[in-house]
Amino acid sequence: MEPVKGGALAAPIPQVQALFKAADPDASFASWAIRYAASLDGVITVLSGMSNLAQMQDNLSYMKAFRPLNEEERAVIAKAQAELRKDASIPCTACHYCTDGCPMNIPIPEIFAVCNRQKGKEAYDSATAGKGKASDCIACGQCESACPQQLPITEYLQSAAKRFE
Repeated sequence: MEPVKGGALAAPIPQVQALFKAADPDASFASWAIRYAASLDGVITVLSGMSNLAQMQDNLSYMKAFRPLNEEERAVIAKAQAELRKDASIPCTACHYCTDGCPMNIPIPEIFAVCNRQKGKEAYDSATAGKGKASDCIACGQCESACPQQLPITEYLQSAAKRFE
């Protein structure tokens, strides 16, 4: 499920982009994630959500005549994983599953994007205009049960409230 992590691995952090470009300048970032998933033992199908024709054509370009990752590529993936573990960003993919049933109408992904981009109170106020603020969270847990990334959303919202309110 989610080989490209809701699109987050299609546009990874700069350190990971540099690793992938150095290893294969012609490969898309998404191709690394999908080929990794497809190269795992026992995997016979990889589903990739696509938003446009260009993404579909990219997927077809490397899956048509699929080639599993070789040892050198697996080493690049291992380095990328190490870089991703160092990243302190909130790993929200902005799927909005968490917001569908939020009783306080909190724009959770938008708040997390403000946190990740190191924006200030003005950006936070804009993201929450007309909606719930992080401090409005009643910790009902609806968002966490809906989150495919299994994020501790209420903890992240508490941190955002302390930072911006």
